[in-house]
Amino acid sequence: MGVWLDQQEIADFLTNGHTLIVSTIDKDGYPHSTPVWYVYDGGHVYFRVRSATIKAKGLLRNPKVAVLVESGERWRDLKAVLIRGRAEPVTDTAFQVRFDALLDAKYANFREAREAMPTRTQQHYATGKTYFKVVPEKRIASWDNRKIRM
Repeated sequence: MGVWLDQQEIADFLTNGHTLIVSTIDKDGYPHSTPVWYVYDGGHVYFRVRSATIKAKGLLRNPKVAVLVESGERWRDLKAVLIRGRAEPVTDTAFQVRFDALLDAKYANFREAREAMPTRTQQHYATGKTYFKVVPEKRIASWDNRKIRM
């Protein structure tokens, strides 16, 4: 038995994962990685970022991306899915509304109440958003160290 995940295991893991690490290439050619919340829907990973961020601007300039969802604290519990490809902007407003609803449902227990945030923080998050779909261009890598027989 290999340590990789089959297609159904990948789908289940991405559906239930919590944080997506998005790695982009900055304007100087260096990797830039940041955590975001995401949704796995219809076989694809979607995420959104504030439009004014380096991440959004960088992805619009160079759409090459690597995204990683991982879990496990001990070596034998490490599990991950790595997708390398491109981030395509999603401009369909109907999908954006659907994405927002899915994201709100997935992270409802983790959000801070907007009205409890300082005014500057509320204004920060009220700015425009850019939505992205991750399109794999290389083989999806995955592993689950729990499958290794010790």
